[in-house]
Amino acid sequence: MISAATYNRNVFGQIWTLRDLPVEYPGYQIILQGDPDHDLAIEPGDLDNIDWVAFSATVGNFQERQDIVPRDSKLGPVTLRRLREFYGVPGARTDILTRLGDLVFRPAAVPVSEPPGPPLMGRTPAENSICNLWNRYGAAIYRQAQAYRLPVATALAVFLVESKTAYDPRTGLVIIRFEPHIFRRKAGQRVAYSRGGQQHEWRNLARAYDLDPEAALLSTSYGLPQLMGFNWQVTRNPSVKAMVLAFQDSCEEQVAGFFAFVEQNGLGRYILNADWRNFTRHYNGPGNVTVYSDRLRRALTVVNSLQENGARFVA
Repeated sequence: MISAATYNRNVFGQIWTLRDLPVEYPGYQIILQGDPDHDLAIEPGDLDNIDWVAFSATVGNFQERQDIVPRDSKLGPVTLRRLREFYGVPGARTDILTRLGDLVFRPAAVPVSEPPGPPLMGRTPAENSICNLWNRYGAAIYRQAQAYRLPVATALAVFLVESKTAYDPRTGLVIIRFEPHIFRRKAGQRVAYSRGGQQHEWRNLARAYDLDPEAALLSTSYGLPQLMGFNWQVTRNPSVKAMVLAFQDSCEEQVAGFFAFVEQNGLGRYILNADWRNFTRHYNGPGNVTVYSDRLRRALTVVNSLQENGARFVA
């Protein structure tokens, strides 16, 4: 059973934001201490600055006073709704995150897939990043790795290099990156774009979607594996639209998409032979093979270091 502190750390970054908490609630100030720029959005790197044990204690105290069952100190949807009602805050709008033409993006039904046992903790920022990936998505990663007979370490390393998280903690939307050169090939036209974070990427996608919905979705990468839309056929979804919505709905779908891509493109042999240049060439494309393969090697070194110091990536 995952601890209350780990649960709250995971779902706060994935589902709730500081804006969802009543200002008068004692836990608000605890979270605010991890928001150095006070923009009310906790970035993944800020999560380590928060005393999640103390925050969980405030949740448990509120549950006890309000006779909320179970009294597990976890900030689930029932407890959050009661918190907002108690402090006179209107109900949080969690039904629709955004719309893209005819596509409706809702909060993920499965934003995390926690492995059993106590959460792993590292000694360095890089180790903590790997541990965070495992603590959030380890159960799904382990299941897929077992099914495809591939090492868990590779998925952790790829996810660290590609995205570090399944969803944007500011918005709850699946992590994306729009590729204008691919859109130009598929749609036969150019579109204005800019970099600078997920807000920019979603604007890029929206502009492209207005011009050519299908080409826009095909020209964007999604989620933990940053799987390109044009690879939708490796997943169990009937269309690229269905894949995008499935990735929005479940981190487990994202993990499954990575392993399916590896299987259907024959990349397992590169993984088992530790041939990271060829793996990178086929996974990321022929550009920047040296850069990406070096990043992957460094990430795998971190995973190996954790294992040498007793970490067990088993669910």
